[in-house]
Amino acid sequence: MSRYGLTTWHDGEKAEWDIVFVHGLRGGRESTWTKDGVVWPKELLSKDVPKSRIFSFGYDSGVVHSDTAEVTQGSLADDARQLCSLLNDIRQQTNTADRPIIVIGHSLGGLVLAQVVHGGNKATEGDSIHSIAQCIKGMIFLGTPFYGSKIAGWGEVVRRIYSLVQKTDQGTLKNLILDSKELKDLRFGFPDVVRKRNQTPAKISVVFFFEKKMTYKVWVVKEEDASYPGVGEILPMQANHRDICKFDDAEDDGYKQVRAKIKQAIEAVNVVDVSTGTETYIINNNGTITNLSQGDMRIEQQTNNYG
Repeated sequence: MSRYGLTTWHDGEKAEWDIVFVHGLRGGRESTWTKDGVVWPKELLSKDVPKSRIFSFGYDSGVVHSDTAEVTQGSLADDARQLCSLLNDIRQQTNTADRPIIVIGHSLGGLVLAQVVHGGNKATEGDSIHSIAQCIKGMIFLGTPFYGSKIAGWGEVVRRIYSLVQKTDQGTLKNLILDSKELKDLRFGFPDVVRKRNQTPAKISVVFFFEKKMTYKVWVVKEEDASYPGVGEILPMQANHRDICKFDDAEDDGYKQVRAKIKQAIEAVNVVDVSTGTETYIINNNGTITNLSQGDMRIEQQTNNYG
């Protein structure tokens, strides 16, 4: 089975949501989300959010390859477009193109997902990335280096050492260097798009998780690098950079944190603003229709009289 592309982990009966997982640097479509043999999106989340379709996206996130033929000179924009093309195709084929989407990204995968929203905002209507970006209603970032990570300096050392006998994806390394051009564009563009969308009905619920433990005595992505103040909720997780995305039990504190934020994003979409005269009501309709009118309810050109 290919390590790349989109795979479906769960397709619930009467599914109402698409949930997409994107792994990080040197990660894998399945290994990133696995602890002690438990692939938690497939085995835990599918039970807690049964009315969902759960995908995992795989792309070339390696920085060192032993075979020149395996090297891909990728970019965040390329990975974002590929993800959206594959996801949009499945949604079109299954007549679910309007279904809301929640995305979860670890490390570099979070940057790919942020690029979907940033790039989709600039894309032509009808493009895959535009269609997918408009349907994203929730985003959860796990240790994502929005401001780059000083650990990327180690990547430059790795590149020099291996350049004699192996090949590296230098584009990926450059993306992670502090103040790289692509990261700069994303840094300013992504939060601006979210802020503007959150002033409209196309709101996006955003949560940033940052690691509270060091990885091999190194802080990989610190709190100040892993979030945008004022764009979404910023929460700590008692894990290092490798384990912030790995859970093996439904009672794991980290899993419960992520699950709660997924459910909150779902509930937020179900909240509807209803105006009647000078009064505005906010209700969670859960798929039902509620009459809040004490007099006339006008829908387009039709007037219905009550009371």
